[in-house]
Amino acid sequence: MKEVTDRRYPIGRFEYGKNYSLEDTRKQIKDIARLPKDLKKVVKKLKDGALDKPYRLGGWTARQVVHHLADSHMNAYVRFKLAVTETAPIIKPYEEQLWAETEDAKHGSAKTSIKLLSALHNRWVDFLISLSEDDLEKGYFHPATKRTVSLREAIALYAWHCRHHLAHVKLVADSSQESKKDDAKKKEGTLKPAAPRTRKPGAEAAPKAEAAAPAEKPKRGRRPNAEVAAAKAAKAAEPKLTRAEILAKARAARAASKPAVAAEPAKAAAPATAEKPKRGRRPNAEVAAAKAAKAAAPKLTRAEILAKARAARAANKPAAAVAEKPAKAAKAPKAAAPAKAPKAPKAAKPAADGPKLTRAEILAKARAARAANKPAAAVAEKPAKVAKAPKAAAPAKAPKAPKAAKPAADGPKLTRAEILAKARAARAASKPAAAVAEKPAKAAKAPKAAAPAKAPKAPKAAAAAKPAKAPKAAVAPKKKG
Repeated sequence: MKEVTDRRYPIGRFEYGKNYSLEDTRKQIKDIARLPKDLKKVVKKLKDGALDKPYRLGGWTARQVVHHLADSHMNAYVRFKLAVTETAPIIKPYEEQLWAETEDAKHGSAKTSIKLLSALHNRWVDFLISLSEDDLEKGYFHPATKRTVSLREAIALYAWHCRHHLAHVKLVADSSQESKKDDAKKKEGTLKPAAPRTRKPGAEAAPKAEAAAPAEKPKRGRRPNAEVAAAKAAKAAEPKLTRAEILAKARAARAASKPAVAAEPAKAAAPATAEKPKRGRRPNAEVAAAKAAKAAAPKLTRAEILAKARAARAANKPAAAVAEKPAKAAKAPKAAAPAKAPKAPKAAKPAADGPKLTRAEILAKARAARAANKPAAAVAEKPAKVAKAPKAAAPAKAPKAPKAAKPAADGPKLTRAEILAKARAARAASKPAAAVAEKPAKAAKAPKAAAPAKAPKAPKAAAAAKPAKAPKAAVAPKKKG
């Protein structure tokens, strides 16, 4: 390939606004159809990492160029289809520079994009051959250039695009071939040395400094394998130091590197290591000893820990502060609360077969039990209260009489008034004699006449001051049935 002055545009720039005949368009379609095969041949020549070399300084690598061709021609195929099926459609531009910087474009396999180009160009060329002259006059609107591009001009543009990037890949292939030839000549010793530079007339030759010996000036690059192995073996043989030992060595090296100052008076000798603790982690032996001492120490209770803390605070206080502060008087122990008298045991429930006690009798028994439990001093100080007469047993409800047995089916049925009268007689019979003696006998009230719908209420106990009311005439209840 001839020497290219402008490596960015090796075949020159594309010229817009030209008129293309039908013959020109057919030749351009052939250039588009030939790209996948030509590209495959050139990429085969790129070996030993040549795909990742740029075709110019600051340009894309050969791999990025191959992937860019696939990206660009996929967009072009869609644009051509839109131009034929729609009326001057507005296309969507894309950032081709950013697409080339993605990971698949920088490191993906070039073979994949070449296979993609082969299939894509087969479809694209079949589509372009089928277009009529009227179809070639159609186009699409490009928002970046703000003009409508006809399909004739678009075919010419992408034919130039194929040759343009193919030339870029060829530049990389040619440069890699030349470097291989130079390497071969160097091995054979036939490579001519570069011509020496000529000095300007009148300029005196500056005396050259004697070249330093190779041992004094280290060479750049990797060291021989023997040196590397020896360095690794020496490092492995060295004893491993703790962090504290490494820091101590570093401090000693820094102290040794400081120059002695004559004018400065001699400083006092540094205190021993035990007096001034070193920073950093303690050696493992010290840590283990501290842990063992902590584990062996007896565990103190919370009260013992607080007592020790108070003693330490008292020892730290100066004597003057202790003398100024008067000792606090010991607090008198709180008076013990008087022992509560034991509660009287609850009265035992009467046997099921014995007589049932009234509420007044139960309360009288409870008071007698409380009086028996009180101490003698408390009884002497407090004047004896007049014992209250037990309340009349009338309000207290007498134990319910057992329900009257239902009469036999063949006997006469009792009315509600007769049943209530029987219940009152049964309650009066069950009351004890003492309760009856204390309370004067009251005239029994006649039951009120029962309303036809409501059942008659039980008569209320009359007050002691009021005279007994005369019983109302009882209305004979109607017999049911």
